[in-house]
Amino acid sequence: MDRKSFDRFYCANFERIFRYVRFRVPDEPTAEDLTSEIFVKALAAFDRYDEAVSRSAWIYRIAHNHLANWYRGRRETVDIDDVAGLIKGSDGRDLERWADVHREAAAALSVLDPDERRLVTLKYLEGYDYADMAELLGKSASALKMATYRAIKKLRGRL
Repeated sequence: MDRKSFDRFYCANFERIFRYVRFRVPDEPTAEDLTSEIFVKALAAFDRYDEAVSRSAWIYRIAHNHLANWYRGRRETVDIDDVAGLIKGSDGRDLERWADVHREAAAALSVLDPDERRLVTLKYLEGYDYADMAELLGKSASALKMATYRAIKKLRGRL
């Protein structure tokens, strides 16, 4: 593919990949850096892109693998309560509300196994349709629809 094709691909996918990454990393600058690295990898591999796979699934696979590698190389964690405490002095009410919502969502999702969490995240937080999820995960759309339904049912039962 030529440079113009990649430019169009980049413009069409940047925001979705950034949201995907931002939801999984601690801060926006890190998400920006990782998103840039993901697109550099995609550009380097663009000539090897397999037309049998949707471009959306392809770039999400690159993003997923890049994030996994990033997390493997990173071992420090920061507790959300520590961050809220640091910012509290500067009118941290919004941050506290966000932290409360984040804790509640994390607690609710913790009842799901990792595969169920991934399905719920892809469908409801990332806005994937079942066809794209099927390509990304290598499963049938109907199987994913049923598994997502069961995960939501499990969440409702625990809330």
